Amino acid sequence: MRIVKFDEIGNVIEKEKMTGALFNIAWKVSRPRQVVRRDGSLGNAELEQKDNPYLKVSKGVVELTTRSWLSASKLFFDMKLQEHTLRKAIGDDAYLWPFSCGIKKDSKLDPKILLRFPEGLFKELYESEFKRSKISYMTFRNQVYMKVLRGFVSKRWFLEYLFGATPYDFAAGEVEGKSSPKRSASNNINPVVQKQADNLNYLSLKKYLETSDRTNPDGIMPNGNYADLNEMKDQGIHYLQIETVDYDPRSILGVTPLMISTLELMAGYFLMTENVDESILNDSRSFSLNVAKESPYAKSDVVTKARLFMQDILRFGEKLGFSKMQSVSDALKIRIEEPENTPAAKLIRLQGNQSLFDYGINLMQKNQNEVLDTGFDDGSARLIEESILNGISYQPVIPEANIVQIGSKMIKSGIQTSSDSALMKEIWDKKSVAKQFVEQFGFTVLSDYIVGNRRKFDEIFPRVKGMAVSVKNAEGPSDEKASLFRLAPTKEELWDAVSRIIRDGKKAMIELVVPGSVYRALFFQDRILSVIERLPAGVVGDGRRTIKQLIDSKNLSDKTNQIIIGPSEKETMDVQGVTLETIPGRGNEVLLRYDATSGTGNRSLEVLDEIDSSYLDELCRLAKALRLHDGALDIVIPNIYQRYDADHPEALIFLSAHATPKLSMHENVLLIGNQNIAKKIVMMQ
Repeated sequence: MRIVKFDEIGNVIEKEKMTGALFNIAWKVSRPRQVVRRDGSLGNAELEQKDNPYLKVSKGVVELTTRSWLSASKLFFDMKLQEHTLRKAIGDDAYLWPFSCGIKKDSKLDPKILLRFPEGLFKELYESEFKRSKISYMTFRNQVYMKVLRGFVSKRWFLEYLFGATPYDFAAGEVEGKSSPKRSASNNINPVVQKQADNLNYLSLKKYLETSDRTNPDGIMPNGNYADLNEMKDQGIHYLQIETVDYDPRSILGVTPLMISTLELMAGYFLMTENVDESILNDSRSFSLNVAKESPYAKSDVVTKARLFMQDILRFGEKLGFSKMQSVSDALKIRIEEPENTPAAKLIRLQGNQSLFDYGINLMQKNQNEVLDTGFDDGSARLIEESILNGISYQPVIPEANIVQIGSKMIKSGIQTSSDSALMKEIWDKKSVAKQFVEQFGFTVLSDYIVGNRRKFDEIFPRVKGMAVSVKNAEGPSDEKASLFRLAPTKEELWDAVSRIIRDGKKAMIELVVPGSVYRALFFQDRILSVIERLPAGVVGDGRRTIKQLIDSKNLSDKTNQIIIGPSEKETMDVQGVTLETIPGRGNEVLLRYDATSGTGNRSLEVLDEIDSSYLDELCRLAKALRLHDGALDIVIPNIYQRYDADHPEALIFLSAHATPKLSMHENVLLIGNQNIAKKIVMMQ
């Protein structure tokens, strides 16, 4: 059995537990489609055109582009929203051609799939290991992207074999009976173009720019947010662009989850394994040319190579805990082992007695008539449709609650705005959504995973295995069922903590833990009234009483913040090797929980006068981003005495926001005793 071997980058990613970043690749997709009439002639979408980042119309081609940069799940939801909008807008007797080969020449219709690694991954790699090589950060990032790019170019034939779905080039006059079917007519480049590709050099960005003439016959290229290719010299590579995957005509969106999952697996594999030698790329292009033009039904000349590479990336995915492993594995295996199950061969089988062109005509009409339910009510759906058509920024915030962001405004059901905190509270209560919301303003958040059942837990566990994590309610305030594991839990320990939450019909959030203390900042009318450090429940021994007696004594003296011994408290004591009957030594503290969740006997330490003022400025900026005028913010800060540095945003990490925090947490504090927060609020009226 072949073993997946990591190179230096892969070893650092594994050693420093950065593998989770590989499942946070961000995506953007552009889908150019020809508008075709029912009679098979080229149509023209009569849509008003301005500077629209989502929609372009040119010579009968409509190109939809998703928002930047999205997770895989959000990517497909965004494509669905845009597809739904476009279908309504193009009018009657206008349809979207389902093939990558159009009905008219000079129309390149292949989808453009853009992938971007998390910037934090590059920064962590650079700081932890590669800074010592004395190269600049941008040079390092460029080198990593070029490494992954060489991998994709070397395996272009693999993508063509799996996803080739254009048996004929209709624009070139290829039809059944006169031309032999191909696996991918869209990628069947001629020898002249192949020779141009052979001149490209992917050894470094500098060499690539020297050998590229703004075109890339390989269809896999470095790119970035700039108008001119030469700007890449100074700004570096921002993302990779892949244009070698055919649309799947049987899919309404053309781009399928299997495509994105396969590209995600391959990108991670190329990142963590040994460099692809530049010298093999020309031979790889010959493989690609052969695969593109071979019969869809024939056993491919590269099937053995494809099988071996498939096994490599599947072992890689299993090793890293890729969540979609089983479905991706099943789909890839059947396509490689049974040529008749590749997309191009399936199309020929499905066309029946009609020509493939006529099959495409019928298919585009069928797709147009299929209902695309976006889940929004009429008001929210209309706002998004008009935003897409007019190039106005939009974002589905909580689809199930019909909350969307249009421009800078948060709107519910098409009419209710966030002029008060009622709408925003719905966002704050969804912890994961709130974190995504503040990320766009440059704040750091902790990685998290939402779990609602055992199957989802089993998918996610490999990503958090070996890490310190917390478990809390994913929506609304957390309660005593929350747990924090300072040491990595076993699978069953973690499941026990998760199941305590989901047994109540709620979803659990598994959140990665980072070094630092948890603080809560209390706001009233945009002013910070208090900042407390949240300390977990515990007792200090006197050398005479048991832990139970110490707890009873503490509960008698503080009727408002009772300590109740539940599963989390028992687990915490077990880790420390004590029980309720243990008598701790004088001055020895025994923690009863590792988290400081409200209502668990947690303690507070007021630090408003101690925290560096730079954090107060940043907290006000965070509150403004969340439109929180009154309420509380939970954050993690490693060192409140060290001035906040914008170049290290991880010095302040957002956890959650609360509309109705308990004032008692800020009034009954250690060292000071009681401070009258309520009076402060009353005096501000």
